[in-house]
Formats: sequence, C-alpha cells, structure tokens
Amino acid sequence: MLTKPYVGWTEFSLEGTASYSLSYFDDIAFEWVEQAIHGLETMLPFCVKGFLEPYRVLCVVSYWNCHIIVENDEREPLKPDEVQTEYSHTSMLDFCKYLYQDISGYVDEWVSFMDVVEKDNKKKRKQLLKMLEKLKGLIEKREERFGLDHCFF
Repeated sequence: MLTKPYVGWTEFSLEGTASYSLSYFDDIAFEWVEQAIHGLETMLPFCVKGFLEPYRVLCVVSYWNCHIIVENDEREPLKPDEVQTEYSHTSMLDFCKYLYQDISGYVDEWVSFMDVVEKDNKKKRKQLLKMLEKLKGLIEKREERFGLDHCFF
C-alpha cells in the first residue's frame, strides 16, 4: 500500500487503483496510524490524506471499501474535471493491516520522513512504535467483526 519512504516521498496505492506519489508535507506514518487507531477504536469510517504537489489525495476508509478522491488544492470551486475518484474493495481491517505492515517494516525511514535532519529521532521512534503496538492490538481485537457473518449498520 505504501512504499518505503525515499527522500521525502512514498507511493500509495490500493488494489485496483492508481499509484499516488505522496510528499513529506504530511507526516503520513503518524497521521495515518492515528486515524486508523481512531477508526478501529470507534468502529467508524475514517479519512487519511496526502499531498501530491499540487494536488491532494483523500482516502476514505469505510467498512468494506476505500474511496479515493484526488482534488485540486486551490480555493476556487472545483470543476467536474478537477476531481478524480476511484475505489478499492479494501476493507477497513485490511487497510489497517497493510498500514501496520508498511510502517512497521520501515520505522526509521518513517520517523525521518518529514525532516531528514531531525536531531532527536529517539523520542519520535518510541512514539511511533507505541502507536503501532496499539494499532496491532486493535487489529487483533476487531478481526472477528469483519467475518463473513457480520455487517455494519
């Protein structure tokens, strides 16, 4: 879903969608994991965002699907051709699993994603690892809610 960060950029894609180059303008690991934690705690859909320079991508993570919206970053009213939408049949649980896997696989790179010259990454690293542990626990706790015999209303 997210590639290993490289010089302030990562690629984001879900099954059946385009690939989006997201910049360091958003601290993706911290912001996305925080939103995923909130979504699994409340069992409500959530939204993550990334900056494409000059466009913005929003990913609305619902129970059974993710909806991707790419919009112009201007203040003027949007025209129909300035909004791109697509979706992926990726559940909230799977999105969170992919996020956990992609962030935990490259913790040091994600810690320095926004600021490669950050002087004290130990505190930030510890914070991210704590968040990832919480996300992992919520994934395990909520697994049964995404079984074939369950629905959300």
